[in-house]
Amino acid sequence: MPDAREIEMIEREEPRFVQFNEGDVVEGVLVEIKSLSVQGKPAIRYTVDDNGQLYSFLGTYQINEKIHFGDKGKKVRIRYEGEDRSVARSGNPMRIFRVFVSTEVVNGAAERGDM
Repeated sequence: MPDAREIEMIEREEPRFVQFNEGDVVEGVLVEIKSLSVQGKPAIRYTVDDNGQLYSFLGTYQINEKIHFGDKGKKVRIRYEGEDRSVARSGNPMRIFRVFVSTEVVNGAAERGDM
């Protein structure tokens, strides 16, 4: 059905997947928390909007304990500090993250449909 108005179309891309290296920081508005399966094991994927650029990363025990479903629409900052080799599971050292979450939903998050 032809339309006289010109409608702008933009391509939607998948979020950039982040694999943290020591000192890496991801910061932005938390827009999605999704349960999924990775190599047959349950996992949680978080998606953050940093001024229009989407980033996603998988949760670790620490991240999953510190970020809650009620945090959608809030600003988050996740910083990878490194490994604690004194705590290991199946030979893998525990990864240490500092997680910061704003106390309130970011202005405009609800209007953008982030929640």
